[in-house]
This record gives sequence, structure tokens and C-alpha cells, in this order.
Amino acid sequence: MPVSLSALRTTVLGGVAALLLAAPIAPALSAQAEEVIVPGVGCPQVVAVVGFPVGFAQLASEGSTIAVTAGALPSGLTINPSGPALIGQPGTVETARFTLSATRPGSSAAGVVDCTMTVKKAPAVARIGGSDRYAQAIAVSKLKFAKTDTVFIASGEKYADALSATAIAAIYQGPLLLTTQASVPAGLLAEITRLGAKDIVVVGGPASVSPDVVQALAAGGNGARVKRIGGADRYEVSRNLIADEDFGIQTATGLSIATGSNFPDALTASPAAAQHSQPVLLVNGAEPALTAPESNLLMSLGVRDVFIAGGPVSVSAPLEASLKNTFAVTRYAGTDRYEAGASVNRASFPNGVGSIYLASGAVFPDALSGGAAAGAEKSPLYVTQPDCLSSAVYFEIGRVAPDTVYVLGGTNTLSRDIESLTPCGLD
Repeated sequence: MPVSLSALRTTVLGGVAALLLAAPIAPALSAQAEEVIVPGVGCPQVVAVVGFPVGFAQLASEGSTIAVTAGALPSGLTINPSGPALIGQPGTVETARFTLSATRPGSSAAGVVDCTMTVKKAPAVARIGGSDRYAQAIAVSKLKFAKTDTVFIASGEKYADALSATAIAAIYQGPLLLTTQASVPAGLLAEITRLGAKDIVVVGGPASVSPDVVQALAAGGNGARVKRIGGADRYEVSRNLIADEDFGIQTATGLSIATGSNFPDALTASPAAAQHSQPVLLVNGAEPALTAPESNLLMSLGVRDVFIAGGPVSVSAPLEASLKNTFAVTRYAGTDRYEAGASVNRASFPNGVGSIYLASGAVFPDALSGGAAAGAEKSPLYVTQPDCLSSAVYFEIGRVAPDTVYVLGGTNTLSRDIESLTPCGLD
């Protein structure tokens, strides 16, 4: 006989009530019960290089103990006995799969994660050199740029305007070529013609690039339009380029700042910033705050995040504090310019890359053109000591596992020990 909906509801509810009455009542949890905390654990880097140390990344919270509970670590790597990290140098090309667990003293709870690490062979090394800084820039352009609509040109006798142009050139997928103040270097016009450029952007005022050079570029640039973006000083040039309606940046939620009084921090920051289509603004790092024109530029771009390249000696602590009143601020620093560059690149290049660029941290000419090429192909640039590979850079090669390392400049700029990736003395 069919059962009415009301009768079914009564029957079901009655049954549930009976079950609830028959079930034993669980004791309430004690307010003093200890909370079980499962330790967090993460995987190490996903790529590594034979013969280079892995990056010393902490895989679990301090005080945790990590162990391999399944699979095996790559040959040559072990768990650091004094902290939750891996140490060592991989010895074999392989892809290793392993499970890590993390525990804390006095607790049976364990965090578990499955990981994979691919170990690659040591990178190939290619030197890009020229007879001078101008030929060097052309050599980089020939190797890395087949065609481009826009070429950027700056003084090779001073570094500031070229640094302002580096990230912008990378964003526009164009090379940075160098000139003297008084005349066009040999081969420059031919390279512009080879590239098929429609626009030539001269960065810097007449004190850096003379009107005669601009006129020669217009006459010999195979019909390309020439536009000069200058300013009263290096800081105004930097602002004017970023704000330019034709070749600047219209909006940017993030922006990097670096001192305009030295070259390494801005040089390494530029390819990293270009990954996010963000510019690098040169500032007087000794000042306690941005100037009014600098602040206005950041506000007009819609900047929310400011990244400082370099330590307080390069960009002052008061300037950082002033920025924090308006923006979210992150500083990438280190004990020297080499560690600062590695810190910048760890943030923007968290995983493996196809290539990296090495430039001298002591002299600027051969480095300038490499920054635009690195940024255009989404590769990091590192500055290193001239006679041996700085330890920070040595560890970075092990972390990002490049297929190719490009050495910028001749042996007078970076020695043959750099070409063989010989590290400086490691502690």
C-alpha cells in the first residue's frame, strides 16, 4: 500500500530520533587537549646541475627533521644533518623521484610531499666579445636579435642612460647599441639596417649623444624614425623614458628602483624587471625620499609594489621607510653586489632557465648591451668578480641549471677562469 509523504517523514524522523537516543554520547573534548600540528614540508628545486651545489633552501620549519621515506635523492645529495635542507653536488644526469616527510620532536604527526628533481649536465659556455664596447654591443645584437622594430641607443662612455634603457629595450624586444658622444661607431648603421628597425630611440641628452650622432642615425638608419629621449640629468632621463608616450610604459603595478650612482644593481635588476613588463627607475639612493617628479611617476603608472635592488648603501634606509608609507616594498640585498644580484634573480627566476649571462661587476662597458638581450629572452644576468666566479653566482648556476652560460666581454673583462666556471674560494 502506498505510504503518504507525511507518514514517511514521521517514520524517518522517528527512526533517527531512536538512533540518536540509543547512541552513546561521546565525551566533550577537553579544553586542555593539545592541538596536533602537522609540520609543513616543501620540495627542493626542480632542476639541478652535475657538479654544482644545490641551493640551500629550507624545506621545513626550523626544528623539523626531514627524511626520505620513498624513492631516492639524486646521486651526490644528502639531507643536511643540522637543518631541514638538502646539501651536496649531484653527480649523475638523472630524474629522481622521492618522498620527503617532516616531523617535529614530541609529535607523531608528519608532513609528507612527493618531489621530482631533474639533474642536467653542466652548461655549455659561450663568450660574446668584441674589439671594444661598441663592437661588443653589435656582437650581442647579431647573436640574439634577428629582426626588431625598435633599436635603443645610448652612450657607451657613461653607464647611466644605458641602464635606464635596459629594461625598456628588453620589454620592446629590441637591442641596446652603444655610441660615442661625438660620432657613430663602425658597424652601427649596418646593424640597424640588418635588424630592419623602424624606430631608433636615442636615450640621453646632447652631453651623452651629440646632435651630429642623432643626425647621422637619421641619415643612415635606412628610413627609421629617430627619437631622442633626454633630460637634465640621469634621473630625469630615466623618468622621461619610462613616461614616454611612444616607447615608455603606460601602466605598471610594480617597479624596481636602483641607485644611479653605480651600475651593478640596476644592471641585474633590469632583466628581472622585464619579466614582468616593469621598468627600473634610477634614483639618488642617498636621499631620504623620492623627489616629487619620481613620486608622481609612480602614482601615474599605478604602482603598488616597489622593489629595491641593493642594500642600504645603495638605496638608503630612510628612502625605503618613506616608500613604505605608500607602497608595498621589498628589498633585494646582500653583503655585496654579487649577492644582491643573486637575491634579485632568485625572486624573478624561481625555477630553471635556458641560459644566463655573466658580466663583470667591476667595469660596466661590456655588460650594458647584455642586459637588454638577457631580458628579451627571459634570462637572468649576474655580475661576478672578474677573475673567478663569485660564490653567489656559482650557487645560482646550480639552482637555475642553465643550458648555456654567456660570458660578456673579452678576457680582459672576464678571465678564462670565468669561462671555465671556476669558483672563487668557498668557505
